Amino acid sequence: MKFVFLCDANYLKGDFANFVNNFPSNHELVTVTSDELLQSKAVVDGAFAILAERTTWQKNFSLFRYFGLLPSLEVLPMAIVSRGRRNEPLKGRSQNRNQEIYFNPGSSSEEIRLQIDKFVTAPPAGFSYPRGSAKA
Repeated sequence: MKFVFLCDANYLKGDFANFVNNFPSNHELVTVTSDELLQSKAVVDGAFAILAERTTWQKNFSLFRYFGLLPSLEVLPMAIVSRGRRNEPLKGRSQNRNQEIYFNPGSSSEEIRLQIDKFVTAPPAGFSYPRGSAKA
């Protein structure tokens, strides 16, 4: 399955670089920056879910909304990749409070594999597999 990791280049170091390197090889991980997403105006074709680095999402949510990307982002399940789990919801996802799945970028490859398998078999609340396509 193909996962999109939304993470700006300035955050893609340390634990987040390890997260990318430790991602299970039985799944595909495509790293996309917010600039690339805004330029392409579409999520990577065939994406199963979005893994969003928390700060990248928080900083760019208003731009995603302004440029009309939210409909294509909202049809995919989302997981948060963050060093620490915060209680406040992500911008634009307040109705989904406490429904996101969190990944710790410092986890071992085995822990990430187990979390990905859990994410694939049990979607976050509010989503059901298979998903429909984004509305234009």
